[in-house]
Amino acid sequence: RGGARSSVLVTALLALLLLLGTLAGGAEAKSPGKKRNQSIDREIKHRRARCDVEVREDASLCAPGASAIDMENCAMRCVSPECYENVYGDDPLEDGEVDVVRGRTFRSCARTAFRTAKLRRGEKVGATSADAESDETR
Repeated sequence: RGGARSSVLVTALLALLLLLGTLAGGAEAKSPGKKRNQSIDREIKHRRARCDVEVREDASLCAPGASAIDMENCAMRCVSPECYENVYGDDPLEDGEVDVVRGRTFRSCARTAFRTAKLRRGEKVGATSADAESDETR
């Protein structure tokens, strides 16, 4: 019974984090860097989706039988190891914890890391990876 209750609590926590992320995204959409952030946010979202799958399928990324919150920590570490270490390294998220400030800090750090990686690859910062590939073929 306790496991089911914990599972419901973790699911509610993840839903709340998703809602907060959506609301924060709406505020950012009004900023001058809207297009740039949308492009980077889309890349981060795709990377996060890949990480969620990798964490579930590769036991070396997260301990077997890990809780939902442990899987969340593993997925964030997969998205950006350096940002995860900077923001959560000494104090990972725990069951039932909602830390909006650290969530925003991680998102900001990941954006910077992804933006820097795009610049190193010679891509336009406001462009998607597909845009950069089409530029190369012109």
